[in-house]
Amino acid sequence: MAEKQQNIPLSRAKVKTQLFKNWKFNDEELTKLQNLSAMLEAIWHHNCHAGLEELKLLYEGMDPDTEEQIEMNGRERFLEILEETLKDGNWKDISEKELTEALEGEDVLPISLEVRFDELNVMKLYKLGENTISDIRTTRFGLRKQEVQIKTFSQVIQVIEFHDKEWFESDKKRMKNYPGDDEIGGLHIRLFRTVPKLDLETIFPNTTPLMRDLDKIKIAAPLIGGIVGIVMKFGPVITGGEAAGTGISLLGGVLSALGTYILKTYLAYQKTREKFQTQVSKEMYFKGQANNSAVLNMIVDLGEEQEIKEALLAYAFLHYDTDCRHNEKSLDDKIEKWLFDTFAVDIDFEVDDALAKLEKMKLLDTDENGILTVVPIERSLKIL
Repeated sequence: MAEKQQNIPLSRAKVKTQLFKNWKFNDEELTKLQNLSAMLEAIWHHNCHAGLEELKLLYEGMDPDTEEQIEMNGRERFLEILEETLKDGNWKDISEKELTEALEGEDVLPISLEVRFDELNVMKLYKLGENTISDIRTTRFGLRKQEVQIKTFSQVIQVIEFHDKEWFESDKKRMKNYPGDDEIGGLHIRLFRTVPKLDLETIFPNTTPLMRDLDKIKIAAPLIGGIVGIVMKFGPVITGGEAAGTGISLLGGVLSALGTYILKTYLAYQKTREKFQTQVSKEMYFKGQANNSAVLNMIVDLGEEQEIKEALLAYAFLHYDTDCRHNEKSLDDKIEKWLFDTFAVDIDFEVDDALAKLEKMKLLDTDENGILTVVPIERSLKIL
């Protein structure tokens, strides 16, 4: 059974709109809840802004877009804080198993890519949420179309650093894939959306297309057919059955025809490679959301959204769900059921994280039996 995601894949505005409708409020009570939400948002925005400033300061010298000299001394500290920030926002590592499956399979794009991992000094992949989308797929022989379900990562962050120029220069084979002086420096951070799990390798910048057997047959078939035709037509010359003068003349024709077929095969191969690369470029163009320092802003913003949604949901259900005296488990179950019934979203709500936020802000009480209560809303507003 697949592990449920902890990320709430809904905007803060949508959650608030439905939450404010969940109980029958008079105008005064609704205003109090709206004010509480506004205070939570202001406090968490302030806290997250401080974290963002630290990340931006550490990343400034490693940003590939900087016009200054690249400086990587703060890399380890930056990656440590980045990991903590991503964890707070419910991002997860993409596993070795998931990466291996992507390298071995294909989904939307009819292509496999070989990623040159040895060129990378740092390589980290993170995912936020998983989803299944529908796509119309043409069958192998193009006779009909059918709808297929494709498993995707809702959002993916890629962090990579290339080896330095000296590493590439130490081997001629490496040097032919050298990205260039303008591209190689710094710590590259990319954010993508709706990435098919089996096409994950397409987000890497250092890949080599690997053609499918069907494409190899399409390219090789004309060459094989041409050679067979030449052998049948000029067999006597090839086997030495014609006179010398005639043989030399026909041999030139044989070589010319063979060269033509080889050239056609080579051009077909180049055209197929170009088609594959165009497909990948087009696909990634529409899936890219942000690069480098812009990714940091989006990470912090998404994390801030999650923190506020969790805290607000926990507070609201403890304060207004008066039919039940909740402990941690019953609160967790109630919020998960509400999200599913209201939005058809099936997640693993991080109730312990939500309660920790309320406790940190001195809004939560727990009795000796584990029954949870929150400070009344008027006093909560004064505390906040």
